[in-house]
Amino acid sequence: MKEKDLLEFLTFIAEEDAQISTIVGFFTNQLGYDLNLIKEIVNYGVKMNILHIIDNEQVHENCISVQSVDLSEIDWSISNVKNEIYYIDFDYYREKLFVFDPKVPQEFIRFIKG
Repeated sequence: MKEKDLLEFLTFIAEEDAQISTIVGFFTNQLGYDLNLIKEIVNYGVKMNILHIIDNEQVHENCISVQSVDLSEIDWSISNVKNEIYYIDFDYYREKLFVFDPKVPQEFIRFIKG
C-alpha cells in the first residue's frame, strides 16, 4: 500500500470511522486496493494486539470484540455496518497519527509498497 494511503487507513481507525463498509468502500472500491491486503493489515493488527473488531449490534459499553478465530466470519463487504475496527491502545496511536507531520507507525511499516 502506498505510504500516504496506509497512513490514511490507520487514521480512519483512529478517527473511529472504520466500519468495514467504510474501509471497503474507500480503500477497495475508490482507491483500488485488493481486499486481501486490507484483510491482511487488519488480521496482522489483531494478532499483534494492536486492533480489535467490535460488533456494533452489541451494547457498545461492553465492546464485544471479535476474537481471532472469528475473523474469518467477518463480512468484508460494503454492506457490513455491523463490524468496526478500533485500536486497543487508542492514546498511543493518537499521539502517532494526530501530529503536525504524521508517519506510519513502525508496527505497520511492513505494509508500505511503492
